[in-house]
Amino acid sequence: MMADAVEQQDSGKTLSTDAAYNILSDQRRRYAIHHLKQSNTAVSVQDLAEQVAAWENEKPIEQLNSQERKRVYISLYQSHLSTLDEEGIIRYDKENGLVELTDAADDLDIYFQVVAANDIPWSIFYIGLTIAFSALVGLTYAGVGILERSQLIIVTIGMLVTYTATGIVQTIQRNRMELGDSGPPPGLQ
Repeated sequence: MMADAVEQQDSGKTLSTDAAYNILSDQRRRYAIHHLKQSNTAVSVQDLAEQVAAWENEKPIEQLNSQERKRVYISLYQSHLSTLDEEGIIRYDKENGLVELTDAADDLDIYFQVVAANDIPWSIFYIGLTIAFSALVGLTYAGVGILERSQLIIVTIGMLVTYTATGIVQTIQRNRMELGDSGPPPGLQ
């Protein structure tokens, strides 16, 4: 079942849900995946470390000091890249110092939903919207207050327009919050 495991095309290996959440639980790994998705080609560990360090320190690469670069480079080299390689998310060529994503990285997207601290998940929003419109349709059908049965078509059209607009807004927001989208990684936007 898709919820239990993701089949990785490159290695034939199955990535468990726990492994996917473990991979995404670390900010540095998310930043590395984000940069690799943006690059869409193999990048050097050095370049990857510089970009991740820039995002972590919220400054341009040119303003990073050697300690900031080194800290991220060592962490990626000693831990994170090996983890991502073992799980089949990247191909890590240690000899040449190059890293590139595999197709399996795209499968991580289903585990990634960013919800801002002052926001609610879209699923909860849609439940609330459905409850509100169900009540409005019921009241209109019953002719309660100023609502009349003849206005049911207007309420229905309003409901359809609202759901369509909400779906468009959700799609735009989701695309902006995906790993690999242009700009900084989700959470820094």
